[in-house]
Parts: sequence; C-alpha cells; structure tokens
Amino acid sequence: MATANIKTEMQVVTGDMLEVACFLVPNSFRLIYLDPPFLTQRKQTGSKAGLAYDDKWEGELDSYLPWLEERLKKLYPLLMNNGSLVLHLDWRVSHYARVMLDQIFGRKNFMNEIIWHYTGGGRSKTRFSCKHDTLLWYAKSDKPVFNIDAVRVPYKETSGYAKAGIVAASGKKYRPNPQGTPIDDVWDIPIINPMSKERIGYPTQKPIVLLERIIAALSNETELVGDFCCGSGTTLAAAKNLNRKWFGCDISKDATECARLRLK
Repeated sequence: MATANIKTEMQVVTGDMLEVACFLVPNSFRLIYLDPPFLTQRKQTGSKAGLAYDDKWEGELDSYLPWLEERLKKLYPLLMNNGSLVLHLDWRVSHYARVMLDQIFGRKNFMNEIIWHYTGGGRSKTRFSCKHDTLLWYAKSDKPVFNIDAVRVPYKETSGYAKAGIVAASGKKYRPNPQGTPIDDVWDIPIINPMSKERIGYPTQKPIVLLERIIAALSNETELVGDFCCGSGTTLAAAKNLNRKWFGCDISKDATECARLRLK
C-alpha cells in the first residue's frame, strides 16, 4: 500500500482498511457503507478467474468479531458529525454486530435495521429458506442526512385509497403523490441475474440499485461516500452515477483492479 499517494476522493486503494483509515482525514465522509465477509466459513469464488476471497475464520466468532470491531472503531472518526454508517451482514452475525455498533455509536444513534429481501437460489427442505440480508444503519448524531423523497417508489396501480376511490368524510379525495410512496425498512430488490450485463464475475456482487438507494437516501450530491470492503466497486459506481465523491479500498488486489476497470 503506497500510503503517500492516498487521497480521499475518486481513488481505489489496495490495503487493509485498518491501515488505510490511518491516512484519511477525520470527519470527511458523509456515508460509509461496509459489506465485510459474512463468516460463511468457505471460500467465495466468482465466475472469473482470480475473483475470489477467503471467508474462513479459524476460531470462528472468537476471531471474526474482534476483527470487525477493531475496524468499525477505526472507521467511526472518519464520519462527518451528521454522517452515517451502513453495515451489510446476514443472519450469521448481524445480531452480534448490532450490539457492537450500539457500543461504538451509542444506542440512541441506531436508525434502522433494513431488510433486503430477494428471491432466487436454492430452497431448504429442513428450515425456512434464508432470503434476506440485514443492513444496520447508524448515525454519528441525532440529525443525519436523510433524503426520503429521493428514494420514493411508484404506487402500485392495484392498491391504495386512491385506486379504490375512497373519499374522506371531509370530501377530500385521496390522490397518489406524484413522487411515489415512501419506502419502509423492507426492500424487495432482486439479486443480479447470472446472465445480466451488470454481473462482472465477482463473488457476492450486490445490485447497483441497492447501493444507489442507500447513497441517495443518506448523502447529498458532491459529498464523500466510502466503501472499505469495496470488492468489485459497486458502491463506487453507484456514487459516481449519483454525482457523489467516492473512495474505496479492499485488501484484495484482484478486487481493486476489478473496481478500477469498472470505474473508467
């Protein structure tokens, strides 16, 4: 890692976030999104040679949780006073991470547990199939940036008071907001189709629409968005699409090379 060349904007750096964070300016990021390994205890392999990472942990929770906590504590000072962190995990460790984040940010600064629901993949015959990830949103203060109007979705034509023709006792007619309806904390966003042009062969690649929703809601144009496990660069590409400044790092050289190519 060439620390002398680290700048905060529009750069992808190869290195451990624990080291990279030491060379970045405190209070500079409006939003940090972190999608760390999930403690799956297996190697995650993509469809292209070289695009893989090892998610096996000797000692399991006893080694994984201290690893995660040390890095979250290092990232916290990088956030602006009204900045936000979104930690992306699944059922394996999200409950442990929430307790950890309560201690780092304070319980009062917990904002939402967002459920990303998706379909596809195999189905279990021994238990309910796991078809969601958990996004833990924490703010650094009680007044984070929150642009709910930026992430409204169109009303469904088949439901709602306006569709049913319901009129209030006052005579007011219900009409849908032309901007759409505000979203709640359950997000139905499909995983990337294996044949989609969006898929670049990186394991556990997230849909860009998921990251665009997070970034649009929790940051403003020209503000700095960071991803310290940037993988294939989906967060950075989404930030670029939405006219945000971006910074990414990953410990894998293959990942950062993939991200740089994507952002050209």
